[in-house]
Parts: sequence; structure tokens; C-alpha cells
Amino acid sequence: MFGVGTTIVYMVSYYLTRLLFPDAESVPSWLQWIYRITDVFGIESSTALPVIVSWFLSVTFAFLTNRVYVFESHADTFGKFMLEALKLYATRLATLLVNLLLMFLLVDLPQMHNFVYEFIAMIFTNIIVLILNYVLSRIFVFRKKKTSVKKKK
Repeated sequence: MFGVGTTIVYMVSYYLTRLLFPDAESVPSWLQWIYRITDVFGIESSTALPVIVSWFLSVTFAFLTNRVYVFESHADTFGKFMLEALKLYATRLATLLVNLLLMFLLVDLPQMHNFVYEFIAMIFTNIIVLILNYVLSRIFVFRKKKTSVKKKK
């Protein structure tokens, strides 16, 4: 349920960012470097900025919902809360790179910039990223501590 919510946050923010900043000229100068990360390939990435903005918003939503409702985290101090947040953002950085790479390969490299194709590529990419995010969160972020069971004599 919350994975769907995270996906909705991602998709809405992705398309809002695409509408607000369709090309490098429309982006504030302090963000233009994002459009240039693929210059080495001779291609300007129109998907990089929306992916990064959407990643930040959806990861924040996922952290807040996952820690309480999905993994039932009981971090009882600010330090433990921040450690969970740090772990989640660190693991999600890995899947951000997967997301950026897939969108570049599926949309930017073949220069397939139409709404339907980009939407299908985003769905495919989100399925892969969603699975990776769950596995990484389960393993590294919200893992349950092992409880020791003492044998009675």
C-alpha cells in the first residue's frame, strides 16, 4: 500500500518537474549541472533532474511511512531515528543510480521523449527500483534485532 503511495509521489513529482523544467535553459543556473551529467555521451539528459527531485521526495515519503507502518520501527531516540534515516538515504542512493542509468538508457540515449514511452520506461524502472528498495531496506535499514533465547535447564 505504501509502496503505491511512494510510487504516486514519485510519478507526480517526476512529471511536475518535467513540465516546470523541460530543458536545461528553463532550469535555474544552480541546477543546470544535472542536465550536463550525460555530456560525456554527447546527449543532454532531460530525465536526470526529474528523477533526482522525485527520488528525494519519494524517499522522504517512504522513510516516514516505512519506519512506522511497514517495518514497525521502534527507534526511541533522535540518534536512532537519524541513523535509520541515514541508512535509508544511503541505500536509496544506490537505487537512484540504477534509476538514473535505466532512464538514461531507455529514454535519453535513444532520444525517445514522448509521454507514453517515457511513462512506460518509468513504470519498468520503478518496478526494478521498488524491489531493490524493499530488499535493501529489509537488510540494511529496518532489520529486526536478533533476540537471544536462553535455554532453561
